[in-house]
Amino acid sequence: MFYLKEFFKSIGESPIRGASFLLFSCLLAMGLTHRPWIARTIQMISPEKMVNPYFVAVIDGSVDSAKIKNVLSRLPGILSVDDTGSARSRTKLNQLVGQLGSDYSLDQNLLNFKSLRIVMSPALSIESLDFVRDQVVKMGGKEHVSATDVKYPEVTSVMKSHPFYSFIAKGGDWGVISILALLWIVSFWLCYDLFRSRSYIIEKFQRKKFVAAKTISTGLGIVFMSFTAFGIWNGTLKFFDSVILFAVFSVFWTFSMQEWKWKPSI
Repeated sequence: MFYLKEFFKSIGESPIRGASFLLFSCLLAMGLTHRPWIARTIQMISPEKMVNPYFVAVIDGSVDSAKIKNVLSRLPGILSVDDTGSARSRTKLNQLVGQLGSDYSLDQNLLNFKSLRIVMSPALSIESLDFVRDQVVKMGGKEHVSATDVKYPEVTSVMKSHPFYSFIAKGGDWGVISILALLWIVSFWLCYDLFRSRSYIIEKFQRKKFVAAKTISTGLGIVFMSFTAFGIWNGTLKFFDSVILFAVFSVFWTFSMQEWKWKPSI
């Protein structure tokens, strides 16, 4: 209990640096004991999962488009089925046929086509999105229905060009953890002198040894055990990840295992 109190007293010497060290210690521990959760979160914030994918199906006049629209509207994951662009598209096609002259004509079923824009939930997997598209074609028949590939709004290309999404796409969950590890290392060194100064005073007047090492190990040990237990309870902890967390905390903790000389903490 003595060293746990000293841990909080040490980081309390400088509230900003101390709070940063404690925060990034918890975040790093959270990241490594809940890595599958981070991976799922990264998938959720990917550009494809933040916009609504869609495809356009063109149906000729021989197919009951209202029936297809009714069936699609009942499927889970279908956000909307819009045919408002059909009239505009038919007008343009009629104008084109008129420009070609009276000798050129099209089948009436082709002129009476319907254009359906099917907007789907981004929560659907790629396989599910393609399945919905294929079902639309099967309902009307390949001879009467054609569909575009599943598309995403143009904003996805803009988002993907952003450095943040580029890094996340390449680094994934380990990319996030590497950032947290770097921030934790910086916060550790910023707090290094806080533990060093208090350790010197206690070792000088209370005849204790390795106070800083015991203080830091107690604080980090509490963080390690708390998030390890939390990870086990949530079912996200992997043994290899817990070993990495223990190694990171231990490697930097060993630097504090020395006799201290006086150095002001501020």
